[in-house]
Amino acid sequence: MTALRISTAGLYAQGLQGMLQQQQRVARTQQELVGNTRLLRAADDPAAMARAQQLDHALASLGQQDRNAGLVQHRLRSQESALADVGTQLNRARELAIQANSGAMSAQDRASIAAELRAVRSELLAIANRDDGNGRRLFAGSRDGIIPFADNGGTVSYAGDDGRNAVEVAPDQWVADGDPGSEVFLRVRTGDGIVRGSAASGNTGSGVLQSSAVADHAAWGGQPLRVEFTAADSWRVLDPDGVELATGSYADGATISAGGMQLSLTGAPAAGDVFTVEPAPTRDIFATLQGLVDTLEAPAATAAEFARRDNLVGAALGDLATAQDHMLALRSGTGSRLAALDTAEDARGAGDLTLQQSLSELRDVDFAEAASRLTLQLTALEAAQKTMLQVQRLSLFDRM
Repeated sequence: MTALRISTAGLYAQGLQGMLQQQQRVARTQQELVGNTRLLRAADDPAAMARAQQLDHALASLGQQDRNAGLVQHRLRSQESALADVGTQLNRARELAIQANSGAMSAQDRASIAAELRAVRSELLAIANRDDGNGRRLFAGSRDGIIPFADNGGTVSYAGDDGRNAVEVAPDQWVADGDPGSEVFLRVRTGDGIVRGSAASGNTGSGVLQSSAVADHAAWGGQPLRVEFTAADSWRVLDPDGVELATGSYADGATISAGGMQLSLTGAPAAGDVFTVEPAPTRDIFATLQGLVDTLEAPAATAAEFARRDNLVGAALGDLATAQDHMLALRSGTGSRLAALDTAEDARGAGDLTLQQSLSELRDVDFAEAASRLTLQLTALEAAQKTMLQVQRLSLFDRM
């Protein structure tokens, strides 16, 4: 009797254990199918789970880079639009300067042009302080939370910095989301971008500098040169040390060449008048416009005063033309960065595809295999349940 009782209990325990194991297998396979993952717990495959976590992290990084790229693209497009607006204002300023350079203009006409140039300058200042629509200033450098430019009685100050916000838009690919205002509006080359000619403010003759340029870069050497009129019809060219490089006679419309430099003058310079050609310095665009306004508003009654005005307006025309080129170069750089974002998008797409494929190989369920396995497991579970029923019916009386 004892032997029979032990045998029945053992059969029952074995059957119960088998049924529970089959239930666990069925439940696990069902979880795999519902979640489309075969890595339900780290213990299932520690190495695969660790690798999957690495891939998940890499995918999350790509997602952040994608969001970064969207923000950078928005700011660069905003900058491109702002630079286009700057170009429009500079075009208008140059048109006005050309009008003002005409001898047929009256003092009232020049005053009217000066007023419009003030409006152009104010509009440029507003563009320089423009934000991206999200509260971040476009031209403040890395200090984009502040208003960068302020007009202090005709002189513009800059509270931003020279920084650029470089943002990762693809693995190991960084793109700056803009250019600092110091580079856009303050450090603008003058003259023709290489040299700038000017007439001394104390000149007493009517000589007007029409053009200045480097004729021979090797001979020039990058040094400033000074043209002095020793008489109304004679000149000499001096280097920075006062060494005389050349002398010559002058007639209206003559071209003076020396030290690799070439100047064209009209009018009648007086003895002692000086014209200088130097490497083109940088100047802020607001100062260029303010200087032009001041020139047009200044009274002129003598030949020397008329020449002084013509020299200043002519120099401003050259400065504005170079400023236009400067803005076009910045727009080109902005366009290059926008193109880099397109390349980064392709890189992110390729990286995402590779990571997703690797993750799928590690984690995704083979539905056909899992479904077939589930069918077998359900069959085995049903058999185990039948066995349990049979064991439960066994009793001592059935054996007697």
